[in-house]
Amino acid sequence: MNGILAFKLIVTPLLVLICMLITRRWGAFVGGVAAGLPVVSGPLSFFLTLEQGTAFSAHASYNTLLGIDANGLAAVAYPWLAVLGIPWYLAIALSLGIYFLGGWIVQFFPYWPLAAFALSLLSPLLVLVCLPRQDSPEATQPQHTHWWLIAAQMGFGSLLVYVVTEVAHWLGAGWSGVLMFFPVMICAMVPFIHATQGAGAVVRIYRGLMAGWFGCIAFAAIVMAFVERTPLWLCYVLATAAALGASAVVTLVQKRMKAA
Repeated sequence: MNGILAFKLIVTPLLVLICMLITRRWGAFVGGVAAGLPVVSGPLSFFLTLEQGTAFSAHASYNTLLGIDANGLAAVAYPWLAVLGIPWYLAIALSLGIYFLGGWIVQFFPYWPLAAFALSLLSPLLVLVCLPRQDSPEATQPQHTHWWLIAAQMGFGSLLVYVVTEVAHWLGAGWSGVLMFFPVMICAMVPFIHATQGAGAVVRIYRGLMAGWFGCIAFAAIVMAFVERTPLWLCYVLATAAALGASAVVTLVQKRMKAA
């Protein structure tokens, strides 16, 4: 329990800070790739396996794949709301409402792992197609550093992880899996980017997030397939390697397509 509590209260805000610093140094797209990786859902999946068992974890990972589809709806909504001039606090509230609606809908899907995997792969591709087009140049170094706002976002990210995981233990594998892909990093980073760099940066960070989402899909699929069949350390090593490899490949493809 001490290790889990430390992760919820210490590691998560540090990850948020690292992703924000990456965004400031290399821009919204690269920051989005980092934030889209399973930096939150991966450790949470591991701790859930320790607490609830491998069968529960496998079923939760299946629902995580469905949660990616629910999150995809919100990932389309927020950038369009930002481009239309909706302020960040309304945009995040509306997009979260769409996420929870989508999470409720996917609970009615029949249990079909291959279909869930295929739909999860399709989700970030559709998001990329549906994102608004923003051709303004990217500003990698904002004029002002709002450290108080960064600290607030770090605390918010930690609070979100703590609340979601505490509630998820009582909701069963269905909602636990969907909430495993709760947009913690989006809630912690995107409003800050929206407020300080504008709608164009929001679109760019979501493009990066989609590359990271392929890593999350690979991670969840490996856990779903192997957590009951292999030692835990091997399962999560394979899942982590698959997540990093998938995100790297998709990032390179996006970069080459942009250059072309």
